[in-house]
Amino acid sequence: MKRLVSLVLVALMAFALVASAQAEESKGTIAVVCYANSGPYFACGEQTAIETGKRLGYDVIWTGTPDPDGPGFINIITNLVEQGVDAMCIASGDTESVVPILQEAMAKGIKVITLDLDINPAGRNFYAGLMELDTELGIPQVESVVASMGDTGEYAIITGVLTNEFLANRIEFCINYAEEHYPNLKCVAVESMEEDPEKCYSVAMNILTVYPDVKAIMSNVSSGVGPISRAIEDAGKIGEVFACGQSMPSLAKPGMKSGACINAYLWDPAKWQEWAVTLAAYAVEGKLDDMPVGKVEIDGFPLAERYSEDTFYYHESFVFTPENIDNFDF
Repeated sequence: MKRLVSLVLVALMAFALVASAQAEESKGTIAVVCYANSGPYFACGEQTAIETGKRLGYDVIWTGTPDPDGPGFINIITNLVEQGVDAMCIASGDTESVVPILQEAMAKGIKVITLDLDINPAGRNFYAGLMELDTELGIPQVESVVASMGDTGEYAIITGVLTNEFLANRIEFCINYAEEHYPNLKCVAVESMEEDPEKCYSVAMNILTVYPDVKAIMSNVSSGVGPISRAIEDAGKIGEVFACGQSMPSLAKPGMKSGACINAYLWDPAKWQEWAVTLAAYAVEGKLDDMPVGKVEIDGFPLAERYSEDTFYYHESFVFTPENIDNFDF
């Protein structure tokens, strides 16, 4: 009798172990491939991407190239295609060079999701976007101006390259949005930093000289708030003029310590990777196929929208202030 009981217990334990193993069995593998993955902007999302995959039942391979290396980046994707992953989330610095290998991936049934910068749509199934970056992103930029200087007075804009149509569209949107919602704001200058922080500093100093009544200088790119803050500090204008707009938190921190900046915004790049991995899992399981255009139900993203057949947005930016700036390391 004791032997029978023992055999039954052993059988039950074995059944429990098998059931547990089946419950924990991965649904598949999702690769997250980021260019310049050694930088804090992408690296801060590695653990989030892995944990998101685990929560949804997928193994996540997080990889990329330390520099924007086209051939090396393509080699990584090629290896993942040969490995037979189920989906890839791609943040590529180049819009065209990755398209042929990603088309091969799709031909083999691998779901391809892009995030951060999009690529030629021919090379992916879906774009996991934040929002309309050439227009909608202008709203928090203007709100950053208002949070810094109030809704009355002069402000200026420093952008990346004046000839960049994408950035120019956003500037136009910002000015129109400000005129509609804050009619007492006046944009007195739009200048270019040409993606050069030192030139941004010089341009900001010139704005402070030419427009003595300016109260805020908005950055239209994420690298501008730092040098604008330095210019305000060196001009002795702390408390009178504020740097604001887009910024990496690491670049905004010094200005927030000095008081040259009290409000900036960007987005959480780790959250963006969570979004991409979530959409990749949904794509593998066929959950995106019949989702209608418009507001959609996607776990963890209350503002999720299917913007078009191949584009999803989650509409979430993040405001940095002196009170929370030390919580971020990218």
